[in-house]
Amino acid sequence: MTDYTIRCDTFARLSTILDGEIEPLFNCIRLDNGQAVATNRMLMAIENIGGPSGIVHIIADPALIAQCVIESKFDSRLTITVVEELKFATAKTTLGYIHPGNCSYWPEAVTPFDRWRDVVMQAKEPALSSKGGMFWDAASMSRLAASSPSGRVVFEQNIDTSRPALIRDVTDYDWLGVFTPFSAKDNFVPATIPTWMTP
Repeated sequence: MTDYTIRCDTFARLSTILDGEIEPLFNCIRLDNGQAVATNRMLMAIENIGGPSGIVHIIADPALIAQCVIESKFDSRLTITVVEELKFATAKTTLGYIHPGNCSYWPEAVTPFDRWRDVVMQAKEPALSSKGGMFWDAASMSRLAASSPSGRVVFEQNIDTSRPALIRDVTDYDWLGVFTPFSAKDNFVPATIPTWMTP
């Protein structure tokens, strides 16, 4: 039996990344050897939370998220008690809320989520120059910034659209945002001054 602890505020913030409409694995907050990770495959938020070694996927159930939002005002913690042999986990907050049923998802085999660290490490070395036109949509921009502790983020100095891009919270070193700086559906050219702006 292993206990994992995550601040209610962190759980609620990271859940803003998730879609809820894709496969169950990507509707989870992954606790992975001291890091909490949320992704919808286009965006990823990672927070260094410390804790025991091991991996568990906590289902981002709307009722659990709502309780964490309420308790975040009191700096509450969410404790996940995992019984690996039974593939079962319970969730309890500092103020006594106990989430009903199994709050964890147990994938049957190796999944794309297992490669999250490899994806991030593609941006380990800063890009030497910008390449391509960075693409954003308003919903993604809002989601990723909202998942950060302060809501204020700074981008890499150079954005290379052929690889993942990083953002950091301006006040909290323990948070990292990762995003795909291009559209998976369209191929847009970089923005330039339009002809109607020139004399």
